[in-house]
Amino acid sequence: MLQTVFRPGWLQFSLRTWVSVIVALSVAFWAQVDTPASAGVTVMILAQPLRGQALSKAFYRLLGTALAVGVSILLVSLFSQDRGMFLGGVALWVSACAFVGTLERDFRSYGALLAGYMVALVAVVSVDKPQNIFDVAMARASTVAIGVVAVAVVNIIAASPQAWRKLADSMGHLANRIRRIGRSAIMGELIPSTMETSALASEILSLLTQISYARTELDKGRLRMAGARLSIIGMLTVLTSSRAIAQLLKEGGISEIAIHKAREWHERKEDGRTRQETLETLLMEIRADEPDYVPTPQDAYFLERCSTLISNRLHIRTGMNTLLRAAPAGEALQLAQLERNPDYITAFINAFRVLLGFSIAAGLCISSGQPMAYTALSQVALVLTLASTALDTAQYGKGAMIGTPLGIAAAAIMGFWMLPHVGTLIGLAAVLLPQTIIACVLLINPKTAAIGFNYGVFFLVFLGLGNHHSYDPMAFISRNTFYFLAAIMSFILLVLLWPPTAKQHRFRVAVAIARDLENQLDGRGEPMGPRLLSRKYDRLSQFLLWTKRLPEKRRANERVFDRFVELEDLSSTLARVQLYLTQAMAVKEIRPLVWSAREALTHDRLGLLEAEIPDLQHEFLQRLSLSKPHEVVLLVNCIGGLEAVRQRLLSTRYAVHRYGIGRKRW
Repeated sequence: MLQTVFRPGWLQFSLRTWVSVIVALSVAFWAQVDTPASAGVTVMILAQPLRGQALSKAFYRLLGTALAVGVSILLVSLFSQDRGMFLGGVALWVSACAFVGTLERDFRSYGALLAGYMVALVAVVSVDKPQNIFDVAMARASTVAIGVVAVAVVNIIAASPQAWRKLADSMGHLANRIRRIGRSAIMGELIPSTMETSALASEILSLLTQISYARTELDKGRLRMAGARLSIIGMLTVLTSSRAIAQLLKEGGISEIAIHKAREWHERKEDGRTRQETLETLLMEIRADEPDYVPTPQDAYFLERCSTLISNRLHIRTGMNTLLRAAPAGEALQLAQLERNPDYITAFINAFRVLLGFSIAAGLCISSGQPMAYTALSQVALVLTLASTALDTAQYGKGAMIGTPLGIAAAAIMGFWMLPHVGTLIGLAAVLLPQTIIACVLLINPKTAAIGFNYGVFFLVFLGLGNHHSYDPMAFISRNTFYFLAAIMSFILLVLLWPPTAKQHRFRVAVAIARDLENQLDGRGEPMGPRLLSRKYDRLSQFLLWTKRLPEKRRANERVFDRFVELEDLSSTLARVQLYLTQAMAVKEIRPLVWSAREALTHDRLGLLEAEIPDLQHEFLQRLSLSKPHEVVLLVNCIGGLEAVRQRLLSTRYAVHRYGIGRKRW
């Protein structure tokens, strides 16, 4: 129980954050900035367990703040005389930033969101005094800069844990698991289930987040992070090939000589050969033992997948070496291009929720006629915008509803029972220590992070800590009443109004999978490559995440998940065949065969395609004896790719019919 609450490293994280808060407040008080508490708020927002996380978030916070300050000054200068137009401009800007922030990942997303809500914090509070906008903007930028520098200095001096070492450890552990799975597949042993391999792919893709943190810590960071991405591509490719090889060996029909040579080659030390060179060598060794050997379509598919698996082990090792030692990786780094699956519908929903929520809150603030009401409007904009990237926006709304009153209560205790007895900065530091520890313990635990954010980040704002601190109870009540109302409005907008569901999220991912498959069937799909492969597994990771969150029976969820994995496999198989056919176009003698295969894949009905593929494979096989060694590799790739399409069509027939994909083509 205690390990669940007090996660590893909680004490060090809390102490570093506390020291950063004190340093930031000391500088802000010394510099006599208008809102010194904002420096402490910046520190709490930037509070992260790892050095790279803090530095990366600090960079994007500075970037977002600079953009927000410019937009705030522009909006006030354009619409200072028209409150409706001004608030409308703020609402559109904040919602646009929420849209971009939803599509982005990691702290790039945070930078986009901050550029939105910071406009509300700077411009909206100046709506009644537009002449002060420049001073307010500069004061806000100054406190942000102070907080950023404090976090950076403390994390460097305190030697906080480095993100790149965690990245290297995680990547090494996953690489070993992937190698074991690849070996088990080729040796005909059991490998993890479809759901388990997709979960493993999700772990691999999560390394991309660690990459964004680690880059700020290293020299030659661009080269090293490219190496990390290359290793990720290698792991995803080996995982894909392992699943296909395991299925082929399970069904049988592969020549013993092909199996023997593939296993023998796999056990050798990696020698730097490419996939084409590996496949060419395998075919040469098989023919050295059996001169009359002609691969069957199943053999071609098996050898193509084995050569892909074996060669991509080199990418894993090369990428790891580049990450650890900044060793050059040559042209292989060109493969280090990854993409995530963009969810434009969710981004639009989040943007519309922010626009609607801000508009409702603005209407209530205007109708109240209270100047302090705009404080609540700014807070609503902040919470709604930051909730856009939350996995569960409803949970974020609940966190605001719980964390805000807790923070206000703690601020009341400190403001009226502790601070009156404190007259020095050392005393203030001692008083803030317990509160900072509580906030950090909440922040570091995923289940209470939303509560910790609303409690810890805004605590100094609730307290109203300033250069000349006020102990007026009425001012405290008046200020925090609006913050509490902001929490209530955020709860209503995030939890009760248009709440997201796992079923809706999963449906949108399913639509994306079906749409890409339709494009591949129509011949308009993207050829296979690192971007497509990473996007495929990102979709499956999201589909798995939302499948696990559904309240349905486990067996039914697994069955639906397996169907969409099969559809995604069919889509990527078609993309791979198109790539092989494009490569085969370089050989003039086999171009007519390539055109026939392409026409069959893109224009024939799917039911007829199953029957036509064996004839196409036969024509490619007839060319083998007349071709040069490098041409043989191209032909075997095409034959194996067509066999993969045939098998995928058979296994996905029910799912394709069930979900109405390619309806006109059956």
